[in-house]
Amino acid sequence: MRSAEITAPGRVEIVDRREPQGPVGSGDLRIRMLAVGICGTDQSLAAGLRMPPELPWRLGHEGIGEVTEVGSGAPGVAVGDRVALEPNITCGRCEYCARGMTSACTSRLSAGVLTQPGFLAEVVDHPSDFCHLLEPDMALERAVCVEPLTVAASAIRRTDLQGRETVLVLGAGAQGLLSICTLVAQGYRPYVSEPSDERRSLAVELGAQIFVPGDSPAAEVVIDAAGVPEALGAVVDQLAPFAAVTLVGEDHHHLGASSFTIVQKQLRIKGSFIYEHPRDIAAAVNLLEEMPAEAIMGPAMALEEVPAVFAAGTQQRSGVKQWVDMRLRRGAEPRT
Repeated sequence: MRSAEITAPGRVEIVDRREPQGPVGSGDLRIRMLAVGICGTDQSLAAGLRMPPELPWRLGHEGIGEVTEVGSGAPGVAVGDRVALEPNITCGRCEYCARGMTSACTSRLSAGVLTQPGFLAEVVDHPSDFCHLLEPDMALERAVCVEPLTVAASAIRRTDLQGRETVLVLGAGAQGLLSICTLVAQGYRPYVSEPSDERRSLAVELGAQIFVPGDSPAAEVVIDAAGVPEALGAVVDQLAPFAAVTLVGEDHHHLGASSFTIVQKQLRIKGSFIYEHPRDIAAAVNLLEEMPAEAIMGPAMALEEVPAVFAAGTQQRSGVKQWVDMRLRRGAEPRT
């Protein structure tokens, strides 16, 4: 089977691997992958900015597939079902899992990122408890947004909105746009701060309004999906006292706000890391039934096109978020 793997720092290749052999594990599903999203974490791994646990390393942690075999201990799932794969596999036994805070699981496994191969292969086995049923007629370019939408929607859930705040979203990348979609679904018309004209326009199409410092009302809630310190620094003087700031985008630099400003404005800052199993991804699946998430997606690419997407100097593709349609086949044969 074809598999997209990092074979050396800065190099991604399509290689030929054996499909999973033998009967599927008791609590597992064997899944033919249909679509896989590509995100900034994949880019960082492929570029060598983050080191995978080993080389070669299969990428992909935003996966949609069709069940081809069901383990004997996996009830409620049938061959032919379409599922979203949850890449963060939690133990269910540690103190954090017992408290429903699975994002802090002390034994968390992470497909495609930290502990085991990802989903950019034609067939994978995955625990059934971390596979979520989808409507069979949901478009793949919408369905493949399940995992990133879960990240955005859980950050908004953790912000504890009351239904009437002025909300500002920083950044109109995939996380920012999915945050906007989530807020609009909850009845908000959020503001957006984004330097790209194209992305600002898309945010407005999805229901946001452009934040203009000095003219727009002071934000009472900020969802920082930009992941760069300049984003918060550009608007911090425009925030209301006691504003709640939830950080989703990650960066190794210091925040773009001084402790003086944070203290004087009495800002309430929290981080939001991934999501809680199973509540958040189940909620995202329900949200997607009515949410036009496909508006942020670029054109489908075949698995053979993945190495070029990660190659330095490659011309940027259209669309905010890229995805692989595993049913397509173009270009060169895989390396053996």
